[in-house]
Amino acid sequence: MNVLISLDGLSYTLFERYSKAFIENNFSICHKLVTTFPSVTFNAHATAITGSNHDKHFVIDNMLSHFRTIERISLYGDHELICNEELHKKTLFRSLAAHGLTSCCIHWPLTSGNPYIHHLVTESSSKKQLLNAEAIDQIDDLALHKTIKAIESGAYDFIASRFVGYDALSHKHGKDSLEATLYVERLLEYIGRIDALLKKNQRSYNLFIFSDHGQSDVETFFYPNEILEQSRWRENLLNDQIRFVGDGSGSLLFYSTLDNRQNREIMDYFGQFPEVNHFYELEGASSSEYQPIGILDLNATVCGEDIVPPEQPKYRTMKSLHGYHPSNVDEMNGFMVCTGYQINRSTTIEEARLENIAPTLAKLFQISHPCDGGIIHDMIREYD
Repeated sequence: MNVLISLDGLSYTLFERYSKAFIENNFSICHKLVTTFPSVTFNAHATAITGSNHDKHFVIDNMLSHFRTIERISLYGDHELICNEELHKKTLFRSLAAHGLTSCCIHWPLTSGNPYIHHLVTESSSKKQLLNAEAIDQIDDLALHKTIKAIESGAYDFIASRFVGYDALSHKHGKDSLEATLYVERLLEYIGRIDALLKKNQRSYNLFIFSDHGQSDVETFFYPNEILEQSRWRENLLNDQIRFVGDGSGSLLFYSTLDNRQNREIMDYFGQFPEVNHFYELEGASSSEYQPIGILDLNATVCGEDIVPPEQPKYRTMKSLHGYHPSNVDEMNGFMVCTGYQINRSTTIEEARLENIAPTLAKLFQISHPCDGGIIHDMIREYD
């Protein structure tokens, strides 16, 4: 049995204070797990479970737009335009099913309708069971309960679960707030219970715990569509020919139906703002109808929002966020620790990439899984 646990939003810089205890308990640790760009939940989890980046799985951000209609689309609730067979067939779940192996998935994004998962518990279905759907401690308690039941059943070869509480509290109170840091202790208790249960069951297992991205504190706000509304591209914005799309993030996607020259002028224009780190142009043809023209990466502590006047800001009270390019804002990167029968004891590696998770798990299952990521050989025990 292989178990994969996601601790949403916990940066490697914060986890460093807890890493010694894991090493002393024979866990191996990847100090820095380099995340995706944009460094957001859906992109990162799609990359972790497919082993490829968004140029292959097409999940770029938590918010997207159609490249022709410039319609803003939220992926929350597993939107069927992205959460479909095209994505499902790229996941590790499909490779496992092709080899007769069973999977259980709990609160993992973009899994609704995945036919290769034998037992699926979506976050949205769990929220319907709760009196207060926004009570993140109850959501995570339910995820823990479902994970424990899945392990105890012995019915699954692979279990993937996600805990969302730290990420939610960081957004609301700040990444280093008392509320968020106390919740880390709660999550570590969860991990302790899961690890103890796996040991008690006396069945061969490997346990992987990782974070998909980190958090950065918010100090200022940036509204690029408001800037467009006051620029010479105002009519293009109002006629739905251009738009920035993002959900209170350190980066925003840029969609446009204009020609290359006009798009380049807009990119150059925004590149002069002090809030902007870089405007990345996405080159090459894509088969996805939701591929943006570019990604506007903001500097650390700047929160971008895609409101178009007369819309009002929604994220003025946000304390921490993510989305920035991980090479520019280092605390966007996550971590990984692992233990088990096929894992080296107390091994430390400095860096791996999020897309390495799926092929490493495939190696442990001794199956093939087509993807772009590589196996993290230094963590695996090699047997003759």
